[in-house]
Amino acid sequence: MGAAALGGAGFFLFSRSTSKPPSPATPTGTIPITLTYSTEKEDWMRASIAAFQRSNILVGGKAIQVTLDPRGSIDAQQRILSGSLLPVAWSPASALELNQLSTAWRQAHSGQDIIVSSGDLLPASLVFSPLVFAVWKERAQVLLRKYGSIDWPGIHDALVLKNGWADIGGHADWGQVKFGQTRPDQSNSGLLSITLLAYAFYKEQRGLTQNQVRSSAFLSYFSDVEGAVTQFGRSSGTYLENEVILKGPAAYDITTTYENLVLTREREAMQRQGQLLLPFYPGLNIVSDHPFAILQGQGITAEAQMAAKALRDFLLAEQQQRQALLSGFRPTHPNIAITDRVSGNPFLGQSTDIQIKAQIQPLAQAPGGEVINELIKQWSDRYHDASTSPS
Repeated sequence: MGAAALGGAGFFLFSRSTSKPPSPATPTGTIPITLTYSTEKEDWMRASIAAFQRSNILVGGKAIQVTLDPRGSIDAQQRILSGSLLPVAWSPASALELNQLSTAWRQAHSGQDIIVSSGDLLPASLVFSPLVFAVWKERAQVLLRKYGSIDWPGIHDALVLKNGWADIGGHADWGQVKFGQTRPDQSNSGLLSITLLAYAFYKEQRGLTQNQVRSSAFLSYFSDVEGAVTQFGRSSGTYLENEVILKGPAAYDITTTYENLVLTREREAMQRQGQLLLPFYPGLNIVSDHPFAILQGQGITAEAQMAAKALRDFLLAEQQQRQALLSGFRPTHPNIAITDRVSGNPFLGQSTDIQIKAQIQPLAQAPGGEVINELIKQWSDRYHDASTSPS
């Protein structure tokens, strides 16, 4: 490999000494594509697409013109299904939304799928962010003394206490134990939360069924948790920033959200509330895997699909994956670790009170579309009109 590299370098030097550097290829046209993506990766995506447009990557001699369409994952899934939205590529927050769309589309279109699922156009995960319990430090200390860990069993028991915090050694004026979560019918983190809650109830890791979701025993447990939510949110990032951090422990004691959001907003939490907002990892976790899916259907050409593939491969390349660290995401590239010394990496330099897990294991299996729909139905039947933050 060293000789080959040296030979390449020699050829490069020789060509520079005898001729002008080659000019960038002149595009013979453009290929317009729309990328719809989940809002929580907005900063990384906009910076990456700007770099992509500067890269002069061509497909069939044509430049690629990317139009960005940031929107909530569940909103995008519903719009694509209705036919009001048809991007060339879609990157929701997790595979749950892909499963939902695929199941519903096949049912409505004689078994045909809208997601390309063969060859080199298969969906691929761009980055990861696990679900965490975000708990204010003072509250976390009380929970840890009482339950030994912060996970669904202890959280459930704390949420149903008659006298709230006073029953487990907290201050009586803290009131009831207050829970925070986004709406699972609008936001991926809320959907991940109720999915993981179901798996935790059954002490299983995979194979969740519709009958299990309909079980009266589970639905009672489910209502104990969901009924303790102060106000549901519509979007994970704005909910954590404008509700949980702004209002603090007076309104939210424990919130389910993404690891990347907690890590990148830690300074703001400390400035506003005078204490840390600590991330705790469920024993059985589930991740936002941010898949990049290429779609097929009326108006989407093979040329546009190849342009989307070129964009996907660019986002998976080492340079862009390293930049994802700055937004608190865990890269999928095997050569990049969360401990890499990158300026502004939020995985580094945090308070010793924040314990970041190197590996997120074990992971729950993403249920099929029918099970996801059943979870959303059961939630909507009970909480469709529940108090929801405008954030």
